[in-house]
Amino acid sequence: MNRRVSWGEALLVALVCWVVSGLGYAVFAALDEPDLTVAPLLGLGLVQWFWARHRVWPAAVAAGLTGFVVLFGAVDLLRPDWGRYVGDALATGLGATAALVVFTLTCRIRTRTGDRNH
Repeated sequence: MNRRVSWGEALLVALVCWVVSGLGYAVFAALDEPDLTVAPLLGLGLVQWFWARHRVWPAAVAAGLTGFVVLFGAVDLLRPDWGRYVGDALATGLGATAALVVFTLTCRIRTRTGDRNH
């Protein structure tokens, strides 16, 4: 299990999150389902990725908190101007991206200093 996350891998995972967010909210808009959200699906996908490849718990906690704050902060900022579906899709993508950046940075710092934190 590789603990260090490459920037290429983080970029690939972020792109997948943006695609899932955009397509998911497009489907919800087409079905006119404003009460559904893609965020839990992305969260489960990121947890699966974390569990399978990079079990660095301090990085996961930092990423989860960052993603949560960015997601809900962005929803409040984007919904009034962009509407529910587009605002939520952008906020979800931003939250996932912020979480991945923090996770990648934290993993790289911790593994560079030799702390494997099993």
